[in-house]
Amino acid sequence: METNRFDAPQDWGMYMQQLEDKPAVTRVNIALNTVAPVDGYRYRLQLAVYYRTPTENGLPVAEENPELWKIEDAFVELLNKVDAIDAGLMKWNNRVNFFFYAKVADVGDELVKGLKEQFPDYEYKLWVDEDEQWEGYFLTLFPNKYSMQEIQNNKVLSALDRENDDLGKERVIEHFLLFKDEAAANRFVEKVAEKGFVEFHRRPLEDNEYKLQIGISRPDIPDNIHNITWYLLDEAEEAGGYYDGWGCGMA
Repeated sequence: METNRFDAPQDWGMYMQQLEDKPAVTRVNIALNTVAPVDGYRYRLQLAVYYRTPTENGLPVAEENPELWKIEDAFVELLNKVDAIDAGLMKWNNRVNFFFYAKVADVGDELVKGLKEQFPDYEYKLWVDEDEQWEGYFLTLFPNKYSMQEIQNNKVLSALDRENDDLGKERVIEHFLLFKDEAAANRFVEKVAEKGFVEFHRRPLEDNEYKLQIGISRPDIPDNIHNITWYLLDEAEEAGGYYDGWGCGMA
């Protein structure tokens, strides 16, 4: 096993996006944003594993997912045996695409061989491109601000789900935002009040770019959280502020 490998930071998130009018499920190591491009890892490799039973929208049928999860686990095990950096994967257009960066171009051949031995009934295809600036990571995998918020939302939703919360049940959801001055905060509070949000918290901040934290709340359903947070994110930015997350009680 390789020992002289780059120790990549880890912070994984998953989100949905549309590519060429087809849905794509993207899982990405967002922590690589802090270190990429990594010196020496100049080759971008994309390994596609084609579904045996794709749906019309290009995603797999539910019955095939367990086998695909096994392939994902096997890929990670094989990748850990070579000098490569796992950047993420995308389920889209009748296949799951693994994206990784390596110092040498032929490292992908070992992975394809290993997967074929374990899962011979699947079709595989490998692409290798020089990508010293990691454009594939930043332009294809890394989330925009809305998808980044979706990732953060999913982390909260997953925490609630682990506690057997009923995510479809309405309850008061609290949101926190940062502003540089009282005037900006007041503009924001006045605007979102039109949508039923009520301010419940305000306190000054020290040693921070933003000088004020406020909290607003509204009864909502956690399952609908993405559109709610995207709206608040936009309104906060319009007022010169920053959306800083949400929380709620169990239901």
